[in-house]
Amino acid sequence: MNTDQLDPAFLQSHLLRMRLTAAVFFATAMATAAVIFFVPYRGGSLASPATVTGVAVVAGLWIGFSANRDANDRLERIRRAAAVHGDDRRLLRDHWVVYLLVLVRLEILVIAGVVVALWGVGAGVGVWLILLGGLMIGLTWPSLRKTQLLLGRVRALRENG
Repeated sequence: MNTDQLDPAFLQSHLLRMRLTAAVFFATAMATAAVIFFVPYRGGSLASPATVTGVAVVAGLWIGFSANRDANDRLERIRRAAAVHGDDRRLLRDHWVVYLLVLVRLEILVIAGVVVALWGVGAGVGVWLILLGGLMIGLTWPSLRKTQLLLGRVRALRENG
């Protein structure tokens, strides 16, 4: 299917699904940030709170900040595949899966914040990881422009292909 013939209703449905997915992940992060102060501190039995905090922060930041690189690699693969198979509906379904994986990776920052709050140095530090994860989720907000850019790049690959 050519991108010029893509059903506008399907494109709007794709954007709605992407935005609802983002909203759920963002709401989860914000709810976690609010609730974390009411959950009792568990303390660390396997490692010191500083060690737990260090490991959680490093792991969460590494996974969260490498999400963009991973997404770009995955998007390149689906763009190339779409240039071959020519099915823009499949491209947009694959796009949603890539986006979902990005959100899962960013949610790991939220989980790292929970680990810091419960077993690390406490909620006062853990909440910042949670808020960073929420901010990064917010920055990935799907737009029509981003989707049209993806479709345009696939069209260019098809034409040059």
